[in-house]
Amino acid sequence: METVNTLDKLMENLTEFITEPEVTLLGITMPIDGEARTVEEHIERSARECYQSHAKMEPAENARFLRGIILRGHESVLEHASATFRVLGGSRAYTHEQVRHRLLSFSQQSQRFVNEAEFRAILPPKIGKHKEALKVYQEAIEQARRAYGKLKELKLKNEDARFVLPNAVESGIVISGNFREWRHVLKLRCSKSAQWEIRRICGMILKEIKKHAPNVFSDLILDEGDWTVSHISETVTCEEAQNKVAVTLEELNLKGEKPNRILKLLGDDEIYRALFHVKLCLAKGCKDIFNACGDLK
Repeated sequence: METVNTLDKLMENLTEFITEPEVTLLGITMPIDGEARTVEEHIERSARECYQSHAKMEPAENARFLRGIILRGHESVLEHASATFRVLGGSRAYTHEQVRHRLLSFSQQSQRFVNEAEFRAILPPKIGKHKEALKVYQEAIEQARRAYGKLKELKLKNEDARFVLPNAVESGIVISGNFREWRHVLKLRCSKSAQWEIRRICGMILKEIKKHAPNVFSDLILDEGDWTVSHISETVTCEEAQNKVAVTLEELNLKGEKPNRILKLLGDDEIYRALFHVKLCLAKGCKDIFNACGDLK
């Protein structure tokens, strides 16, 4: 985490400001019985229990299988895999937004049992770039720190002294959740309308979890410039998507295969994004070509 000093050299015990959070993956579901080698194969094996189709599992087809599940919205099987992250350098304001996702599990730094006399504070980027605003901010943070210290000198407990602490105070937190809930949270909190801090932290979480489950999260396109997420369906136009699906359906027809066999081709990135686009798009042409694919349930 990057930090910056605050106030002038004349002030004692300067507050440490944090400008960059730290996200660490602590754990992720991994199979142990040998039938599956990765977390994504573990998800497939769990999903195949429904139809007793384990014999059809092939490592090379795992990406296609998972993409088919996600495309069709059968995301309940993603709940069989979970990931745990530790976030440092996030403010109390951030954690108050994060803990609203009640299907995640949290263990957060306590202000009752942890003495915050030497707390670190998060510096919002826009305040850091504004000279006058930065001065006001630094003075307010330093005043709160001094007030907290004074209350502790007066023998008040942490649970009472903490009432003077600002939202800017760093609050370490450990977060666990299954992949289905992580997909929901990351799409919501990495939208352009999300608050900058939770957007950045969730973007960092997505970047890390993609390393271990690339196919589960491959439809979420992360822009590290502003930590926003777009969907793979948005990376292709209606015309391009319709043409790609139409050509693929024609090729299947020439082979005497049913239209819904297009699901067997989802290992192809172009087909995946095109089929996702025509499914989600409200344009009549897209709806028509998606319906031509037959039953994709």
